[in-house]
Amino acid sequence: MHPLPEGRLLLAFSGGPDSLGLAAALRGRDVLLAYLDHRLRGTRASRHERAAVRAAARALGLPLLRARLAPATASEASARAARHGALRAMARRHGCAAVLTAHTADDRAETILLRLLRGTGLRGLAALPPRARVAGLPLCRPAVGERRDALRARGAGLPAVEDRTNRSTAYARARVRGLLLPALREHLGADPVPGLCALGDLAAAVRASLERCARGGDPAAAPAPLFPYLVEARRRAAGAAGAPYSAAVYEALRAFLAGRGEGAFRAARGETWVRGRGGVALTPGPCPASRPPSRGAGGTPPRPRP
Repeated sequence: MHPLPEGRLLLAFSGGPDSLGLAAALRGRDVLLAYLDHRLRGTRASRHERAAVRAAARALGLPLLRARLAPATASEASARAARHGALRAMARRHGCAAVLTAHTADDRAETILLRLLRGTGLRGLAALPPRARVAGLPLCRPAVGERRDALRARGAGLPAVEDRTNRSTAYARARVRGLLLPALREHLGADPVPGLCALGDLAAAVRASLERCARGGDPAAAPAPLFPYLVEARRRAAGAAGAPYSAAVYEALRAFLAGRGEGAFRAARGETWVRGRGGVALTPGPCPASRPPSRGAGGTPPRPRP
């Protein structure tokens, strides 16, 4: 397993075989179990699930915390956002150093394949890293290098909660897990999970290398497909916040940076790119009124809508 920080840890715990296996592996550490009730499966099913989760926590001998969630919709994205907010609040309330999830190599391969099918880049391919920050809180995935069966074996003999939605073909991930990956394994004669995870590792390494280059380089000098990644690395280095720019903003910004003379480009959320004699600089806020930008050779730079 990947190393964990010292101190109290909060494990997102559904009572299912994955989180049960990770909880069993972490017995002896200062771990709190966090059960989040989304109330998506009806009153009776939720009541049965809560009882099963309490029985699993008792069998593990670990303290259990519970939060009731009410996401805006039953979509996966809405439920995930609600989970992150609740876990952050619980971790801060109980003095936890990090939140843990029981993601495995199989989960990572499923995520990478889903993103490939929907269209993605380096950011999407570098899915589920061992450590990240979610909603401002350290998040660790200690078992992301292990296979799902190996993690579940750690909790063998303990009462596990069965989540029927994991088998429902109404969800894209369940279709990838139950239909697509087994079909690839059968027809290709090889397990696709290691190769997909290796692709994720490569994407993460390339992205980290680009970020290091971006801190001292000119993004406009990069090949066009890499330009957005260098821009986002420069934004993070400058302390800018917010989601990545739209495709239209990237295109307009690239044209501005490739131009000549001094000037300024006002991007989304008031961020300002300034091109001067000393090179290109980015300020997270609007260009100061005391230093109005000059027009440069190409005239006033465009101001795209975010």
